Amino acid sequence: MSPGLSLANKCQLLFGLAIVVLLAGVLAVPWFRSETVISDTQIQIGRKLAESRDTNASPLEQSIRSLNVGAIDSKSDPFFRQALRVFTENPEQDDLLERTASQSGSGYDIRYARPVRVGGTLTSITFVDWTGEFGAGQLLTSRVFIIASGITAGFVAILVFHLILTKLILSPVRELRETTEMVEQGQIDARSEIITGDDFEQLSNAFNRMLDELARSQFRLTSMNENLDFKVNELAEANIGLHESNRLKSEFLANISHELKTPLNSIIGFAELLEELAQESGSPDDKQLRYLANIVGSGRSLLEMINELLQMAKIEAGRVEVAVEPTSISDLLEGLQTIMRPQAEAKSIDLNMRIPPGLPAVETDAGKLQQILFNFLSNAIRFSEQEGGIVIAVHRVSRQEDAPGIRISVTDEGPGVPYDMQDAIFEKFRQVDASHTRAHSGTGLGLAICRELASLLGATVSLVSEPGHGATFSVEIPSAWQNEDLQPLMESPRRSK
Repeated sequence: MSPGLSLANKCQLLFGLAIVVLLAGVLAVPWFRSETVISDTQIQIGRKLAESRDTNASPLEQSIRSLNVGAIDSKSDPFFRQALRVFTENPEQDDLLERTASQSGSGYDIRYARPVRVGGTLTSITFVDWTGEFGAGQLLTSRVFIIASGITAGFVAILVFHLILTKLILSPVRELRETTEMVEQGQIDARSEIITGDDFEQLSNAFNRMLDELARSQFRLTSMNENLDFKVNELAEANIGLHESNRLKSEFLANISHELKTPLNSIIGFAELLEELAQESGSPDDKQLRYLANIVGSGRSLLEMINELLQMAKIEAGRVEVAVEPTSISDLLEGLQTIMRPQAEAKSIDLNMRIPPGLPAVETDAGKLQQILFNFLSNAIRFSEQEGGIVIAVHRVSRQEDAPGIRISVTDEGPGVPYDMQDAIFEKFRQVDASHTRAHSGTGLGLAICRELASLLGATVSLVSEPGHGATFSVEIPSAWQNEDLQPLMESPRRSK
């Protein structure tokens, strides 16, 4: 957008127009008054001439005649008839003046009439004719002086106005503008030095105070930035230490989990062996069998927890590999149903599958998808009541950008998940509440592992639940594998040099 008129140009234009209008209005009065004065002067001249009737008494070219009223008829001069009519109709009027342009082109031809009354009766009229070159010259001279005076006064007013405007208004404004331009260029120490004793000086002082506060704010901001940089460096160092500690923690969990699994597997194996020997003996001790069953059950629960910790440690370290291959969803679910059937039958839970016919194979890691669904089914069986029901359903869906996908849902008839816990249920070490923790053992990592594995497969997990009416856990996977570079969930820190 192009800039408009500057303040100086606006002021000069507006005040110039104001001066022109003011001078025109002031000079219009003497302009028109001069003509009236000349006319009055000519009437006085005509009156003197008519009274004196002395043709040699005036330097003017003149002609004086006196006509009786009866001598003026319809054939007389139009001015004579006009004078007779005017003086007859207006007994109080004593003068009549007519001015016409001279035939020579210079000045005026002036005709004057004055009535002669005897006893209030009009008897005759005296007519005086002369050339008004002297009056025309006076009028022209007066108007020339008026124009010259107006032009002179206009130039003087413009000059005075320019000096006053420049000194009192434009100079302070220009100095303020130059100061703001210097501040804009980064000279924060620039100050305005206006000493006028008026509003501009007050504005300058306020502007300087604003710059002082701006400088103080900039100094405080610089100090805060330096402190912030220092804190960022401290945070970066602490973050490096945190990543290192987390890496060591993950390695420790992976190592200790592996070291714990070996003796734990031995404990479980020997407990199962003792359980078999006790059952094969002729008179098994019920109490001894119950103790052995508790050892085996507790050992397997502990082994499951250790496996979950080991799996999460591998995921966080980015050491989980994805083996993508065409996978039949129907075969995968049938195999999973076979694996989970003993647990379901132990609680008299009916497992139902709803798989649409003609379901195409999907490109994914079958083992990790099976692990996700295994966790869903384990939780469903664990939290379902005796003689309940679980439904495994498969649906075709359209994912982002209309890409085809498959949704596999596991619906149980358990207590459901409270609304305030549904958003956090897939976080690490999260369980529904303390009562569930006591009633059902677990680390709270199962659903978190499901979410991380689903992320590796380009899939998503979700929950739909109404408290008291069961829950539906779903995993939605793409039909075609999207080849992406898998990044570890927690990268190794890089120490600054």
